[in-house]
Amino acid sequence: MKIIKWFIRILFWLQAFAAPLILFGIIAFFVYSKGERYTVIAMVLLGIGVVSGVIIAEYIRRKIGLEIFFARMYGPNKMDKNEEPEKDNQQDTL
Repeated sequence: MKIIKWFIRILFWLQAFAAPLILFGIIAFFVYSKGERYTVIAMVLLGIGVVSGVIIAEYIRRKIGLEIFFARMYGPNKMDKNEEPEKDNQQDTL
């Protein structure tokens, strides 16, 4: 059971890490596609993505907790419960 819990925590950490990495990776791709002379800038952007991904993932893990953070993100909202459709007591007549 501990192995499954450990595996899920790693997946959550990687998910939190991947978000800024993908964002900066896309920006780096577009910068690099302008020409090979921008290679250094693209590598710096990827480095910023890696560092910011580690910082964000560790912040979430330490301050909020990965399980709690993703449960809040993927779980049902309070707003969803309040938006139940109202039942009409009237019958449709043609």
